[in-house]
Amino acid sequence: MNNATIYMRNSRGVVSMPEDNLFLKFTAEIFMDGTVNVPSLLLKSYKKMGLNETELVLLLHLWSYQQLGPQQYPTPQELSALMTVDNTRIQSLLAGLMEKKIISIERLYDPAQKKWIDRFSFSGLFDKLMEHWALLKAQEMENASSQEGRLPAEVAQELFRAFEEEFGRLLSPFESHQILEWCYEDKHLPELVLEALRKASLRGIKNMKYIDSILKDWQKNNVRTVKEVEEYEKQFQIRQQLRKKETKAPAVKEEIKRKIEKYKDVYMS
Repeated sequence: MNNATIYMRNSRGVVSMPEDNLFLKFTAEIFMDGTVNVPSLLLKSYKKMGLNETELVLLLHLWSYQQLGPQQYPTPQELSALMTVDNTRIQSLLAGLMEKKIISIERLYDPAQKKWIDRFSFSGLFDKLMEHWALLKAQEMENASSQEGRLPAEVAQELFRAFEEEFGRLLSPFESHQILEWCYEDKHLPELVLEALRKASLRGIKNMKYIDSILKDWQKNNVRTVKEVEEYEKQFQIRQQLRKKETKAPAVKEEIKRKIEKYKDVYMS
């Protein structure tokens, strides 16, 4: 077979080429034409992200333009030429991907062209992939753990969603990892983490560092449940009121003493 000859027709007639040479030429030109790297996580998660196969293929074409360049903002006409859907459908699909916060359009300055250009951004896609990655990790940790009170993936997803709703944005990879760490390493119950989030929000402070300080304070004082938080807060308020009274009493005594000294001469005369 290696010595077989392949006959091909071109505009100048029939030409022949040994089969092994043709195979080498074919493979070389495939890789020279460029390859697109696609995370396997995207192929595993696109359905859970609310994408169908048409949207996935469109997304892969956009990704291809991004990786292979130099055009990073293809028109609906250019995309339609690569797919089996028309321009109108492409525009609708692009709008849907933006509505789902999978892609967005960003404006950048190109020093080579000396002008501002538009391009598709995949930051939303990576945020969603990170969320699904965190859920997979939570599932793995659940399967590997033999302890009681394990954290199911559904509970982890509810925690992520609660934080995103409160923050008004998607969580960063660090923030997703921090939530899992609170539950697995620090052994906080999910409801306690949500209570810390609520306390921070009521105080108008919405960041992970502040929530972490609340949880550390509860852990230091052996507060493990929401009911214990209520009792701890109640006792804290009582202690605060006592401190105010203790602080106020010397001040009142000092004021009385000052007035007595002021009018002592009058009283003594």
